[in-house]
Amino acid sequence: MEKINILGARIHNLNNINLTIPKRKLVIITGISGSGKSSLAFDILFEEGKNQYLRSIGILAGLDNENRFDKIEGIGPTVAVRQNIIRQSNPRSTVGTKTGILNQLALIYASDAKTIKEHKNQHHSPGSFLYTTADGMCISCQGRGSYYDINLLQLIPNKTTSLFKVYQSLKVTDGFLRILKKKYGMYFETPFWELPEAIQGEVVYGTYDNGKQSYCLERILRNAYEKGEDVEEVYAKTTCPVCQGERIGEEAREVFLHGKSIGELGQMTLSGIFLFLSEISEEELSSFGKNMVKNVKEKIKYLIEFNLGHLTLYREMASLSGGEVQRIFLYLHLESRLDSLIYVFDEPMAGLHPAEKESMIKAVKELRDLGNTVIVVEHDKEMIRHADHIIEIGPKAGTEGGSVVYQGDYKEYEKADTLLSQYLFGKRLMPKRMVRKHLFVKTNCITLEHANTHYLKDLTVAFPLHAMVGIAGLSGTGKSSLIEETLLKRLVSARKYGHATGIAGVEQISGFVKISQEPIGRNASSTPASYIGIWDKIRELFAKQPEALKRNMSAGHFSFHSKGACKDCKGSGYERIVLTSDFFVDKLCQTCHGKRFDEESLLVEYNKKTIGEVLEMSITESISFFSDQNSIVKPLCILEQMGMGYLKLGQPTSSLSGGEAQRVKLAKELGRQLKGNMLYVLDEPTTGLSLYDTALLLKLLDQLVANGNSVIVIEHNVDVLKNCDYIIELGPEGGDKGGEIIAQGTPKSLRVNSNSKTGRYLA
Repeated sequence: MEKINILGARIHNLNNINLTIPKRKLVIITGISGSGKSSLAFDILFEEGKNQYLRSIGILAGLDNENRFDKIEGIGPTVAVRQNIIRQSNPRSTVGTKTGILNQLALIYASDAKTIKEHKNQHHSPGSFLYTTADGMCISCQGRGSYYDINLLQLIPNKTTSLFKVYQSLKVTDGFLRILKKKYGMYFETPFWELPEAIQGEVVYGTYDNGKQSYCLERILRNAYEKGEDVEEVYAKTTCPVCQGERIGEEAREVFLHGKSIGELGQMTLSGIFLFLSEISEEELSSFGKNMVKNVKEKIKYLIEFNLGHLTLYREMASLSGGEVQRIFLYLHLESRLDSLIYVFDEPMAGLHPAEKESMIKAVKELRDLGNTVIVVEHDKEMIRHADHIIEIGPKAGTEGGSVVYQGDYKEYEKADTLLSQYLFGKRLMPKRMVRKHLFVKTNCITLEHANTHYLKDLTVAFPLHAMVGIAGLSGTGKSSLIEETLLKRLVSARKYGHATGIAGVEQISGFVKISQEPIGRNASSTPASYIGIWDKIRELFAKQPEALKRNMSAGHFSFHSKGACKDCKGSGYERIVLTSDFFVDKLCQTCHGKRFDEESLLVEYNKKTIGEVLEMSITESISFFSDQNSIVKPLCILEQMGMGYLKLGQPTSSLSGGEAQRVKLAKELGRQLKGNMLYVLDEPTTGLSLYDTALLLKLLDQLVANGNSVIVIEHNVDVLKNCDYIIELGPEGGDKGGEIIAQGTPKSLRVNSNSKTGRYLA
């Protein structure tokens, strides 16, 4: 079939929509946040493509979850590349292992590399050159290349400092001090450096009981590091002294190709490896080696075209941005050369500088030209402009969305006059700032000195206060290293210890808030209601109802992960069928039918609604429902102001996009009624936002500055950067070719700055 026909799609807020999607085309699905575009792309198209395949091989026979649509025709094998699904957490998963380049280099080294030992070119297996194998890894660091170590001389420089003073300096709580006093009380007044060696070891590294580490200095510092505190002077990532970060064993470190070991290549950028391989003469290689080097160079060239040349082979996948991860997955699919598949992408333009977008558009077009159907959920103007077919879901969000408001080509889209097309074609403009700060006063700023994290080139940077400051630059130029790894860590230390080296002007702000894209909530039971702090209040209301009092029910009976949980699904609402370690299917719980609660909990009503029905309400609906409960309504109103009234109180926070998670965090902070003069730091807040939603965000950020606060925003979005008072641009390229400030000033000044790679897009 040449088309995918969908009849009566009605999951979430989709309004029984009928839709025809052309195959072997680049199809963009767009719409404002909460309009239903992801429901269509992932919950209908991807899920049904996956389920039809599984049913065809007998795995899901008779396990239809819910009545999501009337009919789908023409769908085929479907692959989803979604940001919140493809995040990696395994520290051994690196760019080199994920792309397969490390394995190919291991084959080249096993075939053609030379040992430096004088006795006879001994045979090595490819596994000897891989840190992922028992034969290949460095025994000292177990193939990790580094570990965290305590600099005791820096932590306790004074030889007379007592053990008690050491604990005090690390802000150990009274509760833990009591525990430590029971254990080491007799040594509390003894100078640390005079303690018996065995006691020193216990104090620093603790003891292990059933694999659990006792409370010790290493644990205190690790906790501080994980909270983002700047403890790197005393607790830093130390390169393994045995392998010097090469990750591989001694034997492999003595085998060289054109003067370098495979471990040295692992630490080089992809761009650097490409140049290195280009320098190898044909005389140095066997015919097998020549072919393998050619293949590796082609792979790396492709990755460089995807603006990933700044990455190293040993870079951990967990440390990559959502956009970088998507580009690696896109590369892997292109390399497979498969055709007749349906690909569903989730904002592949996220995290890309305007100068880097062309290669991404070229890549998805190439995937289409292989004979695949490429469906992209996207807001980016450039990607939309190159679409063969555009579908806008709307007109607004939640119950006001879920309809097809436009489908057709780009030329006709201008005439459609939908909410998004008005922004796209300039009929609606971004809001103008209430107050613009044109003066940069050196005394009214926070200054960083000697910023040299990762590839930063020992920078001194001044961030103007009471203004909106944009941090710009190509991928990998050092934006996150400057803000998240340096500024924020030093701010945490300054707040905790009253001072920190390498930062000045902290006393000019009353506090700071980091609003990152990291998921909110640690488990499946986390919801917007629980995160913003109203869930306990709602449960207490239900516990006060006559039926609950009669049955002697507490607030715990209205929690789906406590007494009120459905006994069969334990409050999840579904049964998870695990097919492989990272592939599963969720089947609706046959006992509670997805309601998550047991029967007794659903007998109690508040204002004629059960606790299950309340969780299904949108934020907009719940504002009206709880109108007489001010403490519940207040934080909800802030979310609605931010254009998030479509979110359901009980939806898992794991289902939120990076942009949605940021706005929920921002709403929570604003609900705290913090005094003015706060510093708000945001990391690409427009991820997942349409132009309409971006306009709402800009209004909010403008209001923060107008109220006397300061905003620093890491961003590629041109509409946001145009609205900044001041921009600091890093570059000129990514990785080791970045880490410098190539331009700074007002957006107007960057437009005429020849060094700026962002200025020309700000016109």
